[in-house]
Amino acid sequence: MLRLRSALARLTNLLFTVVLVGCVLGFVLIAVGPHLFGYRTSTMLTGSMAPGITPGDVVVTTPQPAGEVEVGDVISYHIPVEDHRVETHRIIEVKHNDDGTIAVRTQGDANGAPDPWTATLEGDTVWQMQAVIPEVGNAIRFLRQPVIQNNVFWVALVALLALGLGMIWRRDDESAVHDPYAEALAELIEDLDEKHVILYAEMWMDMLPERVARVRRAVTEQDADAAIDAVLSLKVSSASVGAVDLSETAAEMEKAIRADDWHCAQDLCSSLTEVADTSSRELHECLVG
Repeated sequence: MLRLRSALARLTNLLFTVVLVGCVLGFVLIAVGPHLFGYRTSTMLTGSMAPGITPGDVVVTTPQPAGEVEVGDVISYHIPVEDHRVETHRIIEVKHNDDGTIAVRTQGDANGAPDPWTATLEGDTVWQMQAVIPEVGNAIRFLRQPVIQNNVFWVALVALLALGLGMIWRRDDESAVHDPYAEALAELIEDLDEKHVILYAEMWMDMLPERVARVRRAVTEQDADAAIDAVLSLKVSSASVGAVDLSETAAEMEKAIRADDWHCAQDLCSSLTEVADTSSRELHECLVG
């Protein structure tokens, strides 16, 4: 049970992190990157460049000197006919005109014939493909649908609620993972099987009253050797099961005894039973939870 709960908590945190990082990277790539690094992104709408670029893929292009284009380059440019849409096709022919301009013939990799036009490149640069990011464009196109844009407030509200719930669940999972008892027992499980770890924890709870009684007797009698032996046993065993408060109390008693401060040690003894009872109860709750 302990191993399963710890594994599920780690898996939840991992999935949350992956989704969050993916969203941030997507936002940086599409919205921020072009302004900072000067590239462009466009979504492939047709299968004319399949299988290398399929519908829904995002094409990343960067500006290159028009005079350096070569046959085989994939470029994004405005076609010289119809609606002058942006087309992303491969260059199959480069022409240097007498007026110094450069014209190209292009063809889609999946098309059986060249494009029925010759395009003169405008300006000194051309946008050449550098990378393809699969499927991201489908998400962008979905978000641009009228039904989404017209209800962007409600979409954003639902997203914020989902994010808030995700953060709450994540905090709950983190609390479970960072519970000192669960952490300590999970570490023991790495070396022992769960059955023996549970038996060890139960044995610690059974022996705790006697360990506390040994400490109280030694401190009352001011027997330094017996007191040091008793508090060390209590400190180490408590730390092994995640009873941090009890282990720290024993550590403070050890310091007092080594400093021959029996008054301080006796003051700590007065709260030792209460701390021990609380630790035993919390460990029991961890085991049954």
